[in-house]
Amino acid sequence: MNPIARLRENPRRAAVALGYAFVVLVASVVPTPPGSLTPMGPLGLVGLDKWVHAAGYAGLGFGFAAATRARGREEVAAAVVAAGAFGAGIEVVQAVLPYRSFGVADAGANLVGAVLGGVVWVALVRVAESRR
Repeated sequence: MNPIARLRENPRRAAVALGYAFVVLVASVVPTPPGSLTPMGPLGLVGLDKWVHAAGYAGLGFGFAAATRARGREEVAAAVVAAGAFGAGIEVVQAVLPYRSFGVADAGANLVGAVLGGVVWVALVRVAESRR
């Protein structure tokens, strides 16, 4: 069964994933208060905002994979690419907003997070299948 047929089979999963995507969109286009995120995040490697991007898109990548009950590399990759493309699209939208800005590093953090979400989905599916 293809992923689109799986979405039709259980529209609640699709609604949850799309609802989460909507929340990410809204959070991405509203103005943020100055100095709302500390400059450095955990481990002092990158800014906290990049960790927030990665966490948000990990949820989105996982949500898209879960909504389609992705099986196999191609389906998981499609869910991850969809989440990453959504993140890149939001960065383009932010470029035209006077109070937001486009960031290549932000788009990269979005993609890294989406990949992480896909990896977590694959791990959970494997654990569930091994218990059967």
